Amino acid sequence: MSAAEELADLVGSHRVSVHDGDLDKHSRDRSPRALIAHRRGDGANRPLCVVRPRTTAQVASVVGWANSTKTPLVPYGGGSGVVDGIAPAGAVVVELRAMNEIRDFDESSRLVRAECGVLGPDLQNALEEWGYVFGHQPQSIGISTVGGWIATRASGQLSTYYGNIEDLVAGLEAVLPDGTVVRSKTRPRSSTGPDVASLMFGSEGTLGIVTEATLRVSPLPDARLDVCLRFEHMRDGVAACRRIVQRGLRPTLMRLYDRDDSTLFLRSHPDEPPGNLLLLSFEGHGVDERAEEAMHLSRGERGDHGLVDHWWRHRNDAVGEYATTMSGTGLLGAHGVVDTIEIAGTWSSLRDLYHSVKTALAAEADFVGCHLSHHYVDGACLYFTIASATADDTAAEKRLDAWWEVAMQACASAGGTISHHHGIGRRKARWLRSEVDGWWDTLVTLKSVMDPNRIMNPGALGL
Repeated sequence: MSAAEELADLVGSHRVSVHDGDLDKHSRDRSPRALIAHRRGDGANRPLCVVRPRTTAQVASVVGWANSTKTPLVPYGGGSGVVDGIAPAGAVVVELRAMNEIRDFDESSRLVRAECGVLGPDLQNALEEWGYVFGHQPQSIGISTVGGWIATRASGQLSTYYGNIEDLVAGLEAVLPDGTVVRSKTRPRSSTGPDVASLMFGSEGTLGIVTEATLRVSPLPDARLDVCLRFEHMRDGVAACRRIVQRGLRPTLMRLYDRDDSTLFLRSHPDEPPGNLLLLSFEGHGVDERAEEAMHLSRGERGDHGLVDHWWRHRNDAVGEYATTMSGTGLLGAHGVVDTIEIAGTWSSLRDLYHSVKTALAAEADFVGCHLSHHYVDGACLYFTIASATADDTAAEKRLDAWWEVAMQACASAGGTISHHHGIGRRKARWLRSEVDGWWDTLVTLKSVMDPNRIMNPGALGL
């Protein structure tokens, strides 16, 4: 019997597909290399079949079968990853979108349970009916899932206020590589040995499949106050961000564009000159006082505060624009290529990190812009956007490889971390060993113990 036939016996034939459209759709994520392969008609990464379990028990049955038959599995949420996290040739794709229930809202504790396949907009809409919001809002929110956020250790655009996904998960359920179902207790904090459940954060499907999470939610915010500031030099904007976050003013939004990146943001505002631009939004208690103090601390020139509202209304437009460019129908032409590289560093290293990586990328690309969008007391994330028009897809792939080579080298030399929130996938796997240093052998040992048959998303994280 084929894999599809055996799985049909486990979960029902209606939950298993070998349809060409399904195999093609689930053969890739949204990484540039995968999209280049797609636009030239390369279908080499197609899986054996796609299985769509509806319950945790069905996920456990599928994983148990895969472990016993030594068949590779690739978990698939929304397919929104951009670092080659999905390469299912010879594998079965476990598509988790059918697990999409939101339940057990505990208003007293501000907790809600959501299955792994719940999409961002569905979670937002449900919470808004109850008067609450989930603070995790990545740019990919319309096409990404709860399980995917956990698996990639994701961060949202409002992380400076709400925190990252690991801060917003109070408990989870997962299926381990042998088919065992495990559940962590929901608690505000616990000192009960190492937090083994946290292994699922950033595991990218290599150590198991997250099937459900208990999430921390917040009341819908009151009226928002927006502030736009301009700086002559990028270093002045970075210093302003550091002072604001270290003062504990907690803006909901804090986003600093360098001069090049601001040209993208201002493309629909031709009368606004590009520059080093800081967008701030404040919500909650004392917004007037916090905003006024932020403006005083920033020492920047006041800009058009209406630009902040424009960001809120168009903040996720780049998802569609990226897809258009990578399909070969955008402004960069049939063989245009765009990528993003997000790294992070401490405030003391950030200036060197920014200049080193940007200079290295500028030698290899037609356009390089950068913004800061995630801020901490001790540092921040640098998010680079790189683009080039090329003669053909082979040249586009060479550009991609060159960008990553020089960026990762410059990042390591300047003391940064190679990934802030996109994860590792296969694109960054070559540099992960040196990134985690002495912990690499521990990670390899953990993988061999938990997944001795190496069935779970082989190749991701370099495992």
